[in-house]
Amino acid sequence: MMKTRVCSVAVVVLGLVDASADAATLNLRQWVDVNGFSNNSASNEWQGRIGSATGTLMTASSTSWTTPAVQFSVPLIGPLTSPGSDNGAAGPATFDGLWVHPGSGVDAVVVFAPQAAVDVTGLSVHHELIANGLSGNGVRFLAYLTLSGVTTQIGSSVAFGGTSTDGFSDFTLPNAVTLNPGDTLALHVNDNGSYLFDHVNFDVTVTIPAPGLLAAAAPLGLIGLRRRR
Repeated sequence: MMKTRVCSVAVVVLGLVDASADAATLNLRQWVDVNGFSNNSASNEWQGRIGSATGTLMTASSTSWTTPAVQFSVPLIGPLTSPGSDNGAAGPATFDGLWVHPGSGVDAVVVFAPQAAVDVTGLSVHHELIANGLSGNGVRFLAYLTLSGVTTQIGSSVAFGGTSTDGFSDFTLPNAVTLNPGDTLALHVNDNGSYLFDHVNFDVTVTIPAPGLLAAAAPLGLIGLRRRR
């Protein structure tokens, strides 16, 4: 029994080290700032897809990922926003993010697809309606985890039109999990029944175990390993 507990602690410690090392790529806006929109690929850590986490990849351009059709009746992600941009009835934007718009009955989906193992605890979404966003009925956010081929919804929230719009939606897993290549966290942006005026500024961060856990667990792992020797 003691050996099993010690071994588990050692594995968690190693996983946390990996997650911390990868922290700079766990934010969508930061990733796009570095990599741009000109490539949208299944081998990317962040992807824009149509309808689901395995749906068709959005078409890449220099400024956005889009679905080829009339601009605001289809899913799109981009261009980048900044404080003061996209002014209107619900604007302007108040933080650096990305423009996102669902299609008519078709979700815009941003997918985090790690290319190496990383420990995660969920997703955090910063969002606000901008431009004419208060003229519509808002959007619904739905978060999904796909682990070893099994997909589970981990939460949903609504950013309403006509109300205060700047806020956060946190989708937290019951326990930290290790995502391996092939596993995903996906955020769906749904039209909430109508795609009209779904003008949203958003940013997505994959949350990881708190660094304090690493500091607390490391001595235990080292002591346990010494005892086993």
